[in-house]
Amino acid sequence: MNSHLRCVFFVTGLLLPFALPAQDDEIKAGVDISFEQDQELWAGQQVTLNLDLKTTGFSFSNSHFNLPDVSGAFLMQTDTTTIKLTENIDGRDWQIIRYPLALYPQKAGKLEVPPIDVRFSTSAGFGSVEKAFEFQTKPLEVNISFPPGAKAGELVVTTTSFKLEYDWQPVSGTKKTGDAVTLTVLRRAGDISAMLLPPLPVFRTDGLASYPKLPEVNDRTDRGSLTGERVDKVTWVVEKPGKYEIPGIRFQWWDPEKRELKQQIVPGLTLDILPSAAEESVAGTIKGDRQSPLGLWQILSLFLTGLLAGVLWLRFGRKTAGQDFNDEESAFAGLQTACKSNDATKAHSAIHNWINSSAVSSRINPRPVTLAEFARLLNNEHLARELGNLQEALVSSDGNWSGAGLLAALKRSRQELSFQKPGRLNHDLAPLNP
Repeated sequence: MNSHLRCVFFVTGLLLPFALPAQDDEIKAGVDISFEQDQELWAGQQVTLNLDLKTTGFSFSNSHFNLPDVSGAFLMQTDTTTIKLTENIDGRDWQIIRYPLALYPQKAGKLEVPPIDVRFSTSAGFGSVEKAFEFQTKPLEVNISFPPGAKAGELVVTTTSFKLEYDWQPVSGTKKTGDAVTLTVLRRAGDISAMLLPPLPVFRTDGLASYPKLPEVNDRTDRGSLTGERVDKVTWVVEKPGKYEIPGIRFQWWDPEKRELKQQIVPGLTLDILPSAAEESVAGTIKGDRQSPLGLWQILSLFLTGLLAGVLWLRFGRKTAGQDFNDEESAFAGLQTACKSNDATKAHSAIHNWINSSAVSSRINPRPVTLAEFARLLNNEHLARELGNLQEALVSSDGNWSGAGLLAALKRSRQELSFQKPGRLNHDLAPLNP
């Protein structure tokens, strides 16, 4: 082979011969596939395969090839850039177009790349009739090592350049029901496609609803060098008071130059969620109901207290009961303001405040409920749908949420609560997805 071809990789036993050239006195054509292996190849590492289309003609057109599925690896074309080469064989010039392909092995051992179907057209020169060719490359074998310490079955990232950035908003602290926290994680790695960076694990637990967004993936190529970037975002919304521990996340990658398994950890977050005033009042009532059996004098005292309370209620009952509904009216007024402002965060907090007001909670449940439970207890599909839109808006960054639909559904639900007795609520319905 002549030295005029300066960019072809030579590997003993791996540079495959040309496919049989077409039997044409004027134009000959063929395909070739090869790769460079001057060091050990690892699972998760980008292995560049060179697919060469060759012809003795003047130019190429209508080039097309189908990439096969490779067992235990991902084969893709990460860049549409081609390399033009020339080669002289037996005194005749061959034109070559090289397509770099990226192979990402995910298991150790011998991998076989199946044949690749290729077709293209070429002509002898300007004004000449084009001739179509179809070829199939020969299978290609690659030997892969597995990084020590990496877990089999998980996506392996092998790169010499890895960057991780994260951001918690807001940071750790005491919060209240209805608040939300968001974790944003950015990963950037060299010589790897963003789609091969593992997805972000999402922590889920009762009382803390999780809403992961679709990841943002982006591949950038600069002079043949590939950089993959992936941004993940997860929002957790507090639905019940209590203490929550969102665990940290560990990311690993293998550095083939240093032959070292490296890792970086995104620290977790602790949330101390305090009950609202209405929730504390309900909790205190329940606690009082669970006291030990009463003695005779205690029973007599309670009887007299109850008798006095009955007399007072006959005299001042309307005013006392009215105070309970005044709290509900105030909470609902705040909820209306939040919905009309089209602020999803404020509306989410305000609806929790309204649900936990004593007038509403007394008609629903003696304990704090989630938004999904609230819609379920009211058997209101329209409300459930609007609450779902609200929760989706909490994790969306477009800011286009409108509170008109939710407010209309809440007004109808509030009217039901005003006239419907607690015993008529259906507690046996299947829960809705939050």
